[in-house]
Amino acid sequence: MSHQQSLSDALKLLSPSQVQAILCKNATGDIAHILAAVNDMHWQRVVTHIWGLLPKQRQVVADVVETLAKVSFELWPAWYQQDELFIESGALATDALMNKFSCSVVQATHENLSLPWLKTAVQACQYQKVPFLRDFPHNLQLTQLALALELDGLILAISDPQPSSHCLLGLAKAVTWIADHTNSRIVLLLPESLATSNELESILYGAITLSAVESVFQQTKTPQEAKHTIFPIHGRPHPFSPGEQKLAILLTQDTELASLFKFNQRLQTVRLSDYVVDLLWAEGRVVVEIDGYRHHGNRFGFNRDRNRDYELLISDYIVLRLPHDEVMSDAEVAIEKIRDVVRFRRQQLRSLREVL
Repeated sequence: MSHQQSLSDALKLLSPSQVQAILCKNATGDIAHILAAVNDMHWQRVVTHIWGLLPKQRQVVADVVETLAKVSFELWPAWYQQDELFIESGALATDALMNKFSCSVVQATHENLSLPWLKTAVQACQYQKVPFLRDFPHNLQLTQLALALELDGLILAISDPQPSSHCLLGLAKAVTWIADHTNSRIVLLLPESLATSNELESILYGAITLSAVESVFQQTKTPQEAKHTIFPIHGRPHPFSPGEQKLAILLTQDTELASLFKFNQRLQTVRLSDYVVDLLWAEGRVVVEIDGYRHHGNRFGFNRDRNRDYELLISDYIVLRLPHDEVMSDAEVAIEKIRDVVRFRRQQLRSLREVL
């Protein structure tokens, strides 16, 4: 059985409320590998969180609660996978009343929903505050945030090669507790140095090793990259991609391009592979990808991108890759590159029609 098959099989067998430990040479750098495998599983919503130094048990839980709260805030008001359920600002009295009514609607259709938590969380978001609600216990917040996000999985990564014994023991307890209260699958990426840790014995059973995945470059976190993210996003710029956010603003201001592209669209290639692409002009079959360093700056990411481009090419898509740093430093140049590709594609289509 191949290395990739072992990972895929492990993820296929992973049920809600279960934990799968994965031992890596570069736990934070290999998140891209795991996200690609998770994408093949068609999990609806996955959130990641990275620790540099492993904290104590209570802080592990608090960090995950806060991450889910931050992600929920970035997705607001599109909770429960409904884009028009809540009114975003709630600045008017009538808006606040409508949101309270929406809370009652959600309660009627979702089991285990806490109406007091939801009303408080909605009010926090209306006032542009992250719904990390200290008046509510962590277990309740985990359950409610997971419901709001429709959470399928959590990918947690630790780069600390030698945490203290009590922190490791706390981690083992914390991740199983988090899995139980979120009812989500947890993929835990650990350094290979922890493979024989007695403190992690309860979660290392059935662990797999990603020793075949080696980074070409040292993985570093740039100022533009947060330590947590969410995947996948559909139909809008990714809330944790400054490049997508910046490009979206400029595209809406461009009369030639504004109506063409949609963000984070799923498509299927002739090889029957499903991909979520950053931007898609469906009619012209043009794909634009904004490549951040974290998910593309290693051998696995490079090889995955080449295979993805090959499948898109034979499926009659043109792929334009823009470095995230370039978009952030000179987005106008990125827009002009997109415009050039669009005009090139339009000329191709005109020539084809003339031949036919």
